[in-house]
Amino acid sequence: MPDYSKELNEAQYDAVQTTEGPLLVLAGAGTGKTRVITYRIAHLINNVGVPAQNILAVTFTNKAAGEMKERIMKLVSRSDSDIWIGTFHSICLRILRRDGHLVGLGAGFGILDQDDRLAVVRDIVKSLNIDVKKYPPKQYMWRISNFKSTRAYVDEAAPGTDEFHMMDEVFSQYQKKLKEQNFIDFDDMLALTIRMFRQNSDVTQYYRNMFRYILVDEYQDTNDIQFLFLKILATETGNICVVGDDDQSIYGWRGADIRNILEFDTVYQNTKTVRLVENYRSRPVILQTANALISNNRMRKGKNLVACREEGGMVQVMPVGNETDEAEFAAQTIQKYLDEGTSPDEIAVLYRTNAQSRNFEVLLNRMAIRYKVVGGIGFYQRKEIKDILSYLRLHDNPYDGVSFARSVKAPPRGIGDTAVSNITEYASAEGLSLIEAARQSLPALRGAQKRGMEPYLWIFTELGAQSKVSEMVKTVIYLTEYEDFIKKYEDEHEAEKRIGNINELYNAAVSFEMAFPEGTMSDFLAATAITTSLDESDNTAAVKLMTIHSAKGLEFEQVFLTGLENGLFPLHGSLDEPAELEEERRLCYVAVTRAKQNLHMTYASTRMVYGNRMPQRRSPFLDEMGIAGIKAPAKPRPYMDVSQKPKSTVARTEVNGIKSGSKVSHEKFGEGMVVAISGSGDSANCDVFFKAGGLKKIRVGFLKLL
Repeated sequence: MPDYSKELNEAQYDAVQTTEGPLLVLAGAGTGKTRVITYRIAHLINNVGVPAQNILAVTFTNKAAGEMKERIMKLVSRSDSDIWIGTFHSICLRILRRDGHLVGLGAGFGILDQDDRLAVVRDIVKSLNIDVKKYPPKQYMWRISNFKSTRAYVDEAAPGTDEFHMMDEVFSQYQKKLKEQNFIDFDDMLALTIRMFRQNSDVTQYYRNMFRYILVDEYQDTNDIQFLFLKILATETGNICVVGDDDQSIYGWRGADIRNILEFDTVYQNTKTVRLVENYRSRPVILQTANALISNNRMRKGKNLVACREEGGMVQVMPVGNETDEAEFAAQTIQKYLDEGTSPDEIAVLYRTNAQSRNFEVLLNRMAIRYKVVGGIGFYQRKEIKDILSYLRLHDNPYDGVSFARSVKAPPRGIGDTAVSNITEYASAEGLSLIEAARQSLPALRGAQKRGMEPYLWIFTELGAQSKVSEMVKTVIYLTEYEDFIKKYEDEHEAEKRIGNINELYNAAVSFEMAFPEGTMSDFLAATAITTSLDESDNTAAVKLMTIHSAKGLEFEQVFLTGLENGLFPLHGSLDEPAELEEERRLCYVAVTRAKQNLHMTYASTRMVYGNRMPQRRSPFLDEMGIAGIKAPAKPRPYMDVSQKPKSTVARTEVNGIKSGSKVSHEKFGEGMVVAISGSGDSANCDVFFKAGGLKKIRVGFLKLL
């Protein structure tokens, strides 16, 4: 039996050895939580004798699942590798593939990705004659997604007429479209699995018997539905181990409930708690800063990170005049690090909102420093990839109206919206697949439409003769002449990049076949649908620009934490909401603990907001960090004279009882806070930060004072 005591510290070993009953592992940043999970699984298999198929390990990204499985394979024999490891969604999808018929799913159901989901909602909103300016389709999509993450949806309730304008009608039509085309969406995976469990006790018992030991990574990020899924499965044995950090719970805005981790020991009786505090990542000065900051939160279990690395490194606070000076400071300091031999992969610029990236991009471009904006459009959401996949989706599900409408025009072949609409309506009326309806409609087409439809239909004939996923991908690329289409309409650089993406799709299909020899096209498409940009590997040697949310789980030698101004970080909307302010503080804590060696923090005296240059105050988080006691570099570069503050161009006036700092409401955006006012009288404009919609410029007459 392997002895893991020499490969783990005392707390890690304690967590690995505790196999029975509920276990809460509070794992601080950089304390080796993934190591604990992998060794705990290895211990269960190698030393306790638990069959691999009786272990369920849940992660939050496919990338994390892949890395975890790779580590486990080094600790157990290949015959013991049949562990269920994956995200909540991939695991639930696997369950639904087996038992989805119990909740009304057809065999080979497809998954509607986010872009196609929005297209469906847009069509529904248009068909219901809803004013899209007043009630945008994205609002409906967001509300549908939120509703599907509730117990009410699990119990098959409707969203309610008071939820949003015509919400019931939009939701009903949306669900009808999914049913007609044999689709589920991303949110259905969890909700339908739980519904199936609740309605079929024998199936629930089957999975309870299978998953005797459950391990969950990043438990602080779980929402109520994920909590319920785990609770149903863990009820019988109670052998559930959750690993997470309450101080890094930063996704409340998308439904994560910090109470899941804070109250774990009240939900599961006789819980053992193990704290991992030995940090192997950061210099002591960085951890001192992080500990001082997070100690101001009240909603936490409480722990202080202890540095395992020796003294060294630096925490610097650099006041700058404006956002351009901020970018100049970052770019010049980055250049210095690069000149000293630091790899660009070890440098990151972090910011609170996506919009802040522009100035850094401009300066890094000007200085010819290679960079990558992380969290942009994911590989499977790129136009050329979605175009190729639309053929494969339609071949796999010939009732898929979204994929038919896309593929028939990609590339353009003279078939317009009217022809697409006529074929779609004919298919629905006659109960035909869209491909068969198109074939039967062929004699009625004339000229360019007929010349375009014939080779289009031939593609599906050829796909029917293929069995390998990679050959199907190659068939679509070849028969659509997609690469020639790109070369014709794009400049050389853009064409090369997009053709490279298409080639990478073929590589992905080959890799899929190697990993899953028995995998079908349905399986491949499902994998592409639930892959996000966070799951995709990136081997480009470049400085990383990213929001703090995107940086979670990553680490860098040199970190620039920018925009530390009151109202930007923390955001205005959180200032009067204690729970939201604590989440902002946790987000700042995450940012600080990304740094291994040096941490540079900046705040500006003024910043451009909706065309107006506005004065800024430094973030209270800087004071909470005890920054005054931390030495800056001996000779900081004199980038600017911070005593010369530009005058604000914003009129600091009061209009109709509304003034800067006032709480207001708006019919569309809900509650918010006035940041600034420009103009006077009824024509005055207010910059308002809304909780749900962010910063907006609104005419004063459309606001109601709260």
